Amino acid sequence: MSGRGFPGVAQQVAAFLEHAGGAPLEFGVRAWDGSTAGARSGSTLVLRDPRAARRILWRPGQLGAARAFVAGDCDIEGDLVAVMRQLGSLLGASWPRLAGAALESLRTGLDRGFLGPPVARPSAEVRRYRGARAIRHHYDVGDEFYRLVLGPSMIYSCAYWPGGERTGFGLAEAQRAKLDMVCRKLGLRPGMRLLDLGCGWGGLLLHAARHYGVTGVGVTLARNQARLAARRIAEAGLQDRVEVRLQDCRAVQDGPFDAVASIEMTHHLSRSGQRAHASALARLVVPGGRVLSHELCVLRDGRKLMRSPFMLRYPHPDLRPGTVGRSALLAERSGLELLDTENLRDHFVPTIRGWLANLEQHRERATALVGYETVAVWRLFFAVGLLSFEAGLASVQHLLYVRPRPAGRHVLAARPNGYRRPEADGDPAGPPSG
Repeated sequence: MSGRGFPGVAQQVAAFLEHAGGAPLEFGVRAWDGSTAGARSGSTLVLRDPRAARRILWRPGQLGAARAFVAGDCDIEGDLVAVMRQLGSLLGASWPRLAGAALESLRTGLDRGFLGPPVARPSAEVRRYRGARAIRHHYDVGDEFYRLVLGPSMIYSCAYWPGGERTGFGLAEAQRAKLDMVCRKLGLRPGMRLLDLGCGWGGLLLHAARHYGVTGVGVTLARNQARLAARRIAEAGLQDRVEVRLQDCRAVQDGPFDAVASIEMTHHLSRSGQRAHASALARLVVPGGRVLSHELCVLRDGRKLMRSPFMLRYPHPDLRPGTVGRSALLAERSGLELLDTENLRDHFVPTIRGWLANLEQHRERATALVGYETVAVWRLFFAVGLLSFEAGLASVQHLLYVRPRPAGRHVLAARPNGYRRPEADGDPAGPPSG
């Protein structure tokens, strides 16, 4: 209790959350006035400043809460995802219950600094960038930051656990397994020419050149990715076989290629851009050649992700995930034939968990590199993403196509063992030779 016999801030907030959700808190609450409430052990919601409440009152919902977190007015100590999972459940209560809880909190808390003028937005908040500018906003954070988060592989896409998480694979091993699966699905063999659209830091190109004997071209719109990819290729002594260009995928003119990969890039494209992307896939592969499009797609109520004010104001100003049905239809209309699909949603949850664990482990170094607000954005981004994939709002789809030959025949490896290394059976060997 404090001031006029009212409870402390932490007790008020805990009461509000429990009233709203109709369930006791599984985490603790600690506030700027020194008060504490909720669970006595485990994770803690920390309210550092009255501005946290003011931000949420002026902009109720996700954006107000995100601004408070990014600005450092509140934080979560311990298991970020677990606390956000329960907060999402509590704040998903019915409006009458939320309104009643809010009114009760305001009635007893007018002297706590909850009310006041709007607070300035965090500097990390951006307008609705489009196209290449939005892509650079997301990827030009800095190579060293990404290295801390992604690990030495520098692969920023869903990894693959051949036998599930129980195999004991770490993130690095799971990323290598994903690269092998992509190469096998594409049927790569020595002497083939590979195009990687949205190549990132060149991870797939390097792996395919080293282990499958291909030559290749990668394109990206992120300058820092192109620079570092070129340096990694030179360090590997592969510059005579692999190159990376700062180029729009639709501007590639030196096809056709024997195989084409597009790994997690379509969600950056507008609807018209997605149509042009599908046309480029068909135009740039030889007849009989395979195309693998590895895509983030929305499911059921997943369109909420496209309208998420946090996503659009902070990490992904131009987020446009499509549906697997629309992606397949666009490819078919462009002249490709769908050979195979695979849903990797269950693999993205441990992938994101690994990235978040890396960021939490190296948070002090990351903050020195990019600043507190940027680190807060990425912590929140990973937690929101993990919960979204966990809940089935979005998925990762492997869509494997072929450009039909004039006679209509094509050769496809048998599924599933033709795509994967048998790690789950205890064989740690690398890709097959020849």
